Amino acid sequence: MIKVGSTIRTSDQVDLGAMITPLQKICAECDRYQTGECKPPACLVGFALRSLQFAKKKGIMDIPGAASHIPHTDLKHYFVENIVPALAETCRQCRECRDNHSPDCVIALARTCLENAVLEKNIPYPGSVFMYLAMVKKQNPAVAELLAKELQNK
Repeated sequence: MIKVGSTIRTSDQVDLGAMITPLQKICAECDRYQTGECKPPACLVGFALRSLQFAKKKGIMDIPGAASHIPHTDLKHYFVENIVPALAETCRQCRECRDNHSPDCVIALARTCLENAVLEKNIPYPGSVFMYLAMVKKQNPAVAELLAKELQNK
């Protein structure tokens, strides 16, 4: 769990299912899905999905040490237009915790995995969706434009 101010945040304060759904869609469209080559712990999307499912099942928001287990060897090609809806949902669910941000928060874990799939470098999350979008734009204006449009859709 993440301590925000004087309250403990639990998974009932965000819609983890809203983040799980677009990740499941990405998995279902993968050529390796449900084959012997499908290895969720070694897959960026699979790792994000499993982290969110675990958090939902346990009712937690923080998985201590999980950020150090994000798979950095996943070299599969991901289509930006498939990743952006999932990335946008992490922004929607973020509670803009600013200084109380934890890289082991399941929202941060999912966002980091999705960034690794479409950006050259991870963005140190500034605790604000608006500031985050500005940082994405500096690194990749095309991804930022798609992300901004997706954020406006819901």
